[in-house]
Amino acid sequence: MNYYELATKRKSTRDFKDKEVSESNIAKLKAYFLDCKRLVPTINVEFKIIDPKLSPMMNGCVGYKDYLIEAPHYLLILSEKTDHYIENAGFIGEDLVLKLTDMDIDTCWVTISDSEKLKERLNLNTDKEPVALIAFGYEKTVLSIKRLDIKNLSNVTMKKRSGYEAPKLYIEDAIYAEDMGIKDETSTLDHYTDLYQALVAACCAPSFLNLQPYRFIIDDGLFVLVSLEHPQTSEEDQALNLGILMLNFYAVLSQRSGVYGKWELKAPEKALELPDGGEIVGYFKI
Repeated sequence: MNYYELATKRKSTRDFKDKEVSESNIAKLKAYFLDCKRLVPTINVEFKIIDPKLSPMMNGCVGYKDYLIEAPHYLLILSEKTDHYIENAGFIGEDLVLKLTDMDIDTCWVTISDSEKLKERLNLNTDKEPVALIAFGYEKTVLSIKRLDIKNLSNVTMKKRSGYEAPKLYIEDAIYAEDMGIKDETSTLDHYTDLYQALVAACCAPSFLNLQPYRFIIDDGLFVLVSLEHPQTSEEDQALNLGILMLNFYAVLSQRSGVYGKWELKAPEKALELPDGGEIVGYFKI
């Protein structure tokens, strides 16, 4: 798997064909889950493929405004409830999404609005919490690739995605502060190819309504992830957003550099200037 190509190629699909994914490909996905990347490996998680006959039962407790995107298949990640369990589910789920993308299978993250109701509706006999839901299958043919650009619910436009180098959140806007001269002169990143591609992958990470309420600080060899408050993004959705982003950044930087670091889910010891409403999620040594 080439994580950079997959992270920049992946797009959310909301209109699926009535065509099932083969049993052999679903078996590959299940096998991949056993060894896929974890943000917090000690957290106990489960993976389930939802029986398509049960998918109507999910209406009213999943999806944007509780509207379920119809797809031939859904995968569900359940987790024990502990520190960072939602971020971990987002991290795992995005690795599975990129595996599906590598298999030429289309995907869409689906919001879980009522986990207890979902658990009851699907008759899940487990003590774990439904945390992440992903629709997958094959996209209906479209004439051009577009994405929603949502500033707020009254300001929604469509933009064509012009290729691999077009993240939703541009790097010069994503970096809040740094010690490398990047904010004023992004060509500085030309000398840090691995970091540049990891940043592009992070900026391409899907988020709730494409709002991307987070920013990055690069300071003294640290890549710091900062969460921003947004009235349209719940704490649960934001935690998933952050886990997804952390997978993209980690996977691309580690694969390209050959140095497998890890996310430290805490603030660094040094004081940093933060944007208004910003909170440090964690940092990665670069």
